[in-house]
Amino acid sequence: MWRPTAAGKKWQAEIGAHRTSQKPDGITRLVIFDIPEYERKKRTAIRVELFAHNFRQLQKSVWIGMVPLSKDFIALLDELDLHGKVHIFSVRSEGTLKKER
Repeated sequence: MWRPTAAGKKWQAEIGAHRTSQKPDGITRLVIFDIPEYERKKRTAIRVELFAHNFRQLQKSVWIGMVPLSKDFIALLDELDLHGKVHIFSVRSEGTLKKER
């Protein structure tokens, strides 16, 4: 049986305190970042905040969510000096590719 460690429980409590109460607004958002290994703590901070905003991870540095990102999240990007390393895309209409015959 798997159980969280004390550190894992602490992390869950911290995330829970930061969870957004915002509701989905019908706009899909993709957050893609390329933060170097030597800035690992910054990467972790971004991932924690995205998780708190109810985003889910598609790949290591690609996250998807349906709620607006808070001003605090944008301020965190400024504080961590991540300009040019984090990209946020809004998808207002979705579709699929159809096979041509």
